[in-house]
Amino acid sequence: MKIYMTIFAITLLLLTSITLTFAQPATTPTPSFDDGQLHVVLCGTGSPLPDANRAQACTAIIAGNEFVLVDVGSGAWRKVALNNLPTQNLSAVLLTHFHSDHIGDLGEAVMQSWAAGRAQKLNVYGPPGVEKVVAGFTQAYALDTDYRVLHHGEEMMPRPLAAAVAQPVKLKSDDAATLVFERNGLKVLAFKVNHDPVNPAYGYRFEYKGRVVVVSGDTAKSDNLAKHAVGADLLIHEVIAKPLLQFAASNFEKAGNTRRAKMARDIITYHTSPLEAAEIAAAAKAETLVFTHIVPPPANPQVEQALTRGVADVYKGKVVVGNDGMRFDLPPKN
Repeated sequence: MKIYMTIFAITLLLLTSITLTFAQPATTPTPSFDDGQLHVVLCGTGSPLPDANRAQACTAIIAGNEFVLVDVGSGAWRKVALNNLPTQNLSAVLLTHFHSDHIGDLGEAVMQSWAAGRAQKLNVYGPPGVEKVVAGFTQAYALDTDYRVLHHGEEMMPRPLAAAVAQPVKLKSDDAATLVFERNGLKVLAFKVNHDPVNPAYGYRFEYKGRVVVVSGDTAKSDNLAKHAVGADLLIHEVIAKPLLQFAASNFEKAGNTRRAKMARDIITYHTSPLEAAEIAAAAKAETLVFTHIVPPPANPQVEQALTRGVADVYKGKVVVGNDGMRFDLPPKN
């Protein structure tokens, strides 16, 4: 009975467009830049669906004096601040693609890190097209920038540092990884994933002192992702509970809402189920699989059980259902 009530609740959630109150998680200690570890903090594990406890897509990588955000969906910057991450040291933003739930807080990331004392222009990397995204946010925040310089003064708020710089990353081929940058011991590689018709869409691989972290971005099951996730200590992978979405689509149709039914079925085609993510993790021999960009939001134990059901039969490593604020500290291997 409980599982049917849960599915009914999910259907109602998908039918509504109510914005829920943003819940603030407990803060965590500020990670150190000079402790020699690779730090990962989940700053947004949600999706476009409303969720009181989850911001949209955002993962923080901190290592070797580099503080990098992979995607900055709506609400993500608030989670960055609430988790006491060193906002003034933000050194790069990596966008996997340009869906709104992955870029919504880019303007806040640029402005807030500048206000916190960022000492260099902020590079924003992503697939070709990132130039349009950065230019759009720059224009949208132009008056805000003027106000802050006039109010606080050029010495406190240097105008040149308010800018973000678009850095398009062009892949050499559809199956090869391309170096994004290598600084302070942190190596970042981009590779193609399958989020058609969003093309190209990227995943990212981070290497630091023998440790490897891979962030999938949004993707259907991708052999190329498995290839570039080989040996990962952490594989942070998006998931969508496809049977629940199929059930919701059927309910939409019964309710006469053919628009929502089609959109629910369309969503299924370019995302990954938990079992498919487990198959990727197994093929890559990843040590830990972390679910993020979770659809539907696991608001109760029944939905979380639905997300993990059968995964252990496919993948023998550790599986973590990600939550905002969750942190992983990886000491050097070499």
